[in-house]
Amino acid sequence: MKISIVTPVYNSEKTLERTILSVINQNLDSELEYILIDGSSTDKTLEIIDKYSNKINIIVSEKDKGTYDAMNKGIALATGNIIGIINSDDWYNDAALKSVEQEFRKNPEVSIIHSPVKNYCKGEYLSTFIPGKLENMPFKFTIAHPSCFVKKQVYNRLGLFDLNYPMAADYDFLFRAYIGGYKFECLDTPLASFSLDGTTGKLTNKLRLIQESWRVSAKFVDKMSSDIKYQHSNFYINWFLRELATLPIKYFDPFIAIKIKGFIRRKIGKLYSDRYGAW
Repeated sequence: MKISIVTPVYNSEKTLERTILSVINQNLDSELEYILIDGSSTDKTLEIIDKYSNKINIIVSEKDKGTYDAMNKGIALATGNIIGIINSDDWYNDAALKSVEQEFRKNPEVSIIHSPVKNYCKGEYLSTFIPGKLENMPFKFTIAHPSCFVKKQVYNRLGLFDLNYPMAADYDFLFRAYIGGYKFECLDTPLASFSLDGTTGKLTNKLRLIQESWRVSAKFVDKMSSDIKYQHSNFYINWFLRELATLPIKYFDPFIAIKIKGFIRRKIGKLYSDRYGAW
């Protein structure tokens, strides 16, 4: 087994070193290949990359069309049979790759491994994302991409990330894998930690993410019964309206919803919305 890790990066001098260390300090029996794709950074990112260049197998620094384009370049260069992707402001938790290695060896029929993800905001732990049910993928992205490890043969058969979805290409790819019948396995222990300070964590991108998610899921739902179509439309209308209704509050605290839901869960247990993933 050979595990390839891809990190797309652009102007991430404040966070990249933590990401790199979380990869190169992993202890595993399999061969590890680390690929770093830089989009021609203009800050001190390249200096940090050079500092660890002897631990990075492939380094590319050139202009790209965004994060998913950089990911696609890394996947195309990867020679491992398992591929993980970790962004330059996120990081792998201790022993993450060892857990992935063991799970794939124990269950060779599995094509995609994922897990809960620890969420951080401004360096402080905020919550743990718990994946939702896979059968709810036609409505919403129910898993966390930083925790995903995918067999390269899945990319070979399904293709790479669709650049028509600048915010939701990960949802599109993994949704294609789900409806394609590939087997997913969810581990109990969080494999990665996610920074909510990044692109998708910003309030200004939320409505765009909803719109792209609707486009991704609608391709599949359009072929379903009228009842499923109605549920799908109702789900997205409600999601959109909730975001609009909470905008004034989120202006002062973008993550207030996560904090409130966490408080409620501690008092009464799981919420109805947790079936789509509990942030």
